[in-house]
Amino acid sequence: MYATVHQFRRSVAAESPGWGAALARDLHGSAPAGSCTLAQLAGLEGSVVAWWPTAEAAAGAAARRTPTGPTWLDAAAYEVVDDHAGSAADRPPRVAQLTCFDGPRSAAEVAAADHAGRDRLWPAVRDVPGLVSVSVLREADGGTIVLALATDVATHEAVQRAVFGTELLPDEDPALLRDPDRVQLATVVDVRLPVPAAGASS
Repeated sequence: MYATVHQFRRSVAAESPGWGAALARDLHGSAPAGSCTLAQLAGLEGSVVAWWPTAEAAAGAAARRTPTGPTWLDAAAYEVVDDHAGSAADRPPRVAQLTCFDGPRSAAEVAAADHAGRDRLWPAVRDVPGLVSVSVLREADGGTIVLALATDVATHEAVQRAVFGTELLPDEDPALLRDPDRVQLATVVDVRLPVPAAGASS
């Protein structure tokens, strides 16, 4: 599975009911396997995340823009390298957290981050009530977005406490691990998750 993330600056005055679904539809039509439109909490930016079956489809979609609507800031294609279903996978997500690690990152840094995520962090958060899913999106240069979907803000706070409560595994090298470059909370304005995200590995 692959994904695209289109970032935009919101025009709040122009937002009417259903604007998130309309924006995703205007951008991608019915082509993606799933999509979600996110609006930054206490901010003026947003994102359209869409899922695609092939790298070629994602690369082509990343080049798209709408002639009208918000101000488009950036877009990129990603490989979905991990996709976990949380304890609330059967409930609709209301709040998203995007944890961003900018590239380039070395192969050693990427491997260390994957090991930490799969073997330390995911086991610590998988049973947190309200967590819908966690997807790890990776660019070719190692840049990564961890997209966590949850039922409310309190869930993200509980996930953060669980993450900070973990201890490094014996084989982890702290020199290869780094803090995220950005963390953004956003309202899930519209969502249609792909089947793998709804029933992925737990």
